Amino acid sequence: MAKAPKTSPSRRPWASEDVKMLKSMARKEPASAIAKALKRTEGATRQKATALGVSLNTTRGRAAAARSSARKTTARKAAPKKAATKKAAPKKAARKGARKG
Repeated sequence: MAKAPKTSPSRRPWASEDVKMLKSMARKEPASAIAKALKRTEGATRQKATALGVSLNTTRGRAAAARSSARKTTARKAAPKKAATKKAAPKKAARKGARKG
């Protein structure tokens, strides 16, 4: 039996609502979650974000800021550090017999 000829993948244009959703979810949700919500591949989502100049990095987004502030409030106060005593560095001995010229 002969195989059916391959068809090119269907490409769906980006609607303005898709772009708005991408921008609103960027830096809050991972790229895979955004792609799933948009019913697009992760690669297509990343390419569009790059073309728009939108970062999908979630480590420094608003969600990360919220997580870090929550950690600060629940973290225990650290004990004050003891002042370190510095030892005087030994002085280098003056070199005898400097260059003769």
